[in-house]
Amino acid sequence: MATDARHAAQTVFNEHIETVKQHSILSTAGIAALLLGTAAVSSCNKETESDLYQDPVNLAVTAFSLKADSDNPGLDSAYFAIDLQRGVIFNADSLRKGTKIEKVVAEITFSSTVSEAVIEMTGGTTREGEIDYKANPTDSIDFTGDVILRVKADDNSIGTSYRIKVNVHNTDSDSLYWDKTAKATLPSRLGTPRRQKTVQAGARTVSLIEEKDGSFTLSTTDDLYTYSWTKREITLPFAPDISSLTATDDRLWMLDSAGSLYSTDDMSVWTDTGEKWSTMLGGYTGTVVGLRTSGGVTEFAQYPLTNLKTKEIPSDFPITGTSNLVTLANKWTSSPVAFFTGGVMADGTYSDITWAFDGSEWVQLGKGGIPALEGASVIPYYNYRPSSDGKTMIEYSVWMLLGGRKADGEFNRTVYISYNNGVNWATGATSLQLPEEIPAMVGVDNVVASNEMSANISDAWKKTARGPARIKVETVGDVVIWECPYIYLFGGYAPDGTLYDTIWQGVLTRLTFTPII
Repeated sequence: MATDARHAAQTVFNEHIETVKQHSILSTAGIAALLLGTAAVSSCNKETESDLYQDPVNLAVTAFSLKADSDNPGLDSAYFAIDLQRGVIFNADSLRKGTKIEKVVAEITFSSTVSEAVIEMTGGTTREGEIDYKANPTDSIDFTGDVILRVKADDNSIGTSYRIKVNVHNTDSDSLYWDKTAKATLPSRLGTPRRQKTVQAGARTVSLIEEKDGSFTLSTTDDLYTYSWTKREITLPFAPDISSLTATDDRLWMLDSAGSLYSTDDMSVWTDTGEKWSTMLGGYTGTVVGLRTSGGVTEFAQYPLTNLKTKEIPSDFPITGTSNLVTLANKWTSSPVAFFTGGVMADGTYSDITWAFDGSEWVQLGKGGIPALEGASVIPYYNYRPSSDGKTMIEYSVWMLLGGRKADGEFNRTVYISYNNGVNWATGATSLQLPEEIPAMVGVDNVVASNEMSANISDAWKKTARGPARIKVETVGDVVIWECPYIYLFGGYAPDGTLYDTIWQGVLTRLTFTPII
């Protein structure tokens, strides 16, 4: 009879363990308590059947948040993960820079079996000691030091503890940070180059540089972050229009000074395509698009010609000075769409229009929101906005526009941003503006390239449904690995026409933080 009772009790116990595990509410100490219960069942063979099984003790913290404070906004919007296995409570998405956490009221929810909860503070800037949380739940806590929450069961037979960490950014998380120490020179052979054009061909960055002695250097790298360039002098069979250099995934394209279109797939032998263009606009899904002028009529051009409807350009379509062409492809587009902004029209008028190409036609996508500019640079990047519940930041693909020259000759120093692919533009937040160290310039090239970063999360969370989902995030054991996209600005020209011999590296600070997974 005792054997059957023990077997029944053990079965109930095992089922309860599985249920609790599925709900992730067991602390390490709670598991220990259950194991003690098992030992009691195994050793008691003289008790009645009702005395053999004891309910496991649940010491889980089921919810943790910070109370709103009108003098310290954002406290109550922070989401806190509770890692019961490791006994850690923390906010994965840190509070904004400057948040005061010296006197904060916490709201903590326990299971009904917790009878004692004591908060111990050490190393804080304003307060140390203990708080009886059950008796004084509105007492403020100093989170600048180490904070431990100790809980006990109602019969004081067992207890466990949690470390509580309130993380605060030490930088503005949504600022565009340009590292002065990451400033580099253009990858020329001789230094002080005359002209340059940098493009991204697949995973490779390619720079074509006219050196100070008139020779040409072709520099390539697969790793911009470490600035590891392969440089070689090249001889071109034509007089190049360096500003027209364009890349598709497997080819480079360029016009000569007379408008003849050349291409290469090995970066050494250039082939004349037989096309003669007046303007290169950019690359589009393995082809290049531009403008062809003949007999005083300018029309749209594409090579190799696929679905483009060849016709005369409208009077408000720019013929020079457009921004770089960027391409968008997502599940809402039946084919990739390419965009550029600004430029100068045939009558000399500067444009503030964004134009889009869907593979067959060019259409006017948006107008205004930015000044009329020539030589601006459009950067496909990322930015963040709060979620509807205010607890997380949601990642958005955006365009940023910088640089360029206005019709009156003034250089643009403002960074503009578009959340809807150029349909509407607005002045970017102060945190997105360029620092004084980066000069105003026209014709600056940009490349966005990722650098692999990693962090150990053994002292943190494993999974949560909240927070931004970054591109290419994976975990290997307790290590999280993610691709952090950096912006690189190449060259650019000063008001007197001289080339800046610089590469600037920038990144949205939030993207360097360990992602929430």
